[in-house]
Amino acid sequence: MKLFVILLLFIASAASCQNSEEAQIITLQELETQFEVIQELINESSCSDSSQCSYIAYGTKACGGPQGYLVFSSEVDLEKLKNLVDKYTAAEDTYNKQNGIMSDCSIPSPPENIECSDGKCVALD
Repeated sequence: MKLFVILLLFIASAASCQNSEEAQIITLQELETQFEVIQELINESSCSDSSQCSYIAYGTKACGGPQGYLVFSSEVDLEKLKNLVDKYTAAEDTYNKQNGIMSDCSIPSPPENIECSDGKCVALD
């Protein structure tokens, strides 16, 4: 009887692990939606001077390192932007692992020249 109870607990435990993994499956559509939200937040802010412009690394390549950099104005809600980017980066890492994604392992460089042009921060690289 003890063996039966232990076996039953083991099966229930294994099933609950499987359900939690399924709940964490990330789709390409989810990544695209998250990225659009980030871009919308950035696009809501403007600049009047290049000193207001900065950048943030986003995403993760399968080999490591960021997918790229987003340029934004200091007028953006920085805490919200960081939270969204962190969430996106974690989701992309999960997506890469779940789907066996490979990358070219190149590491993008941060933008060297950023300026305010027509009220928007842009990279000049």
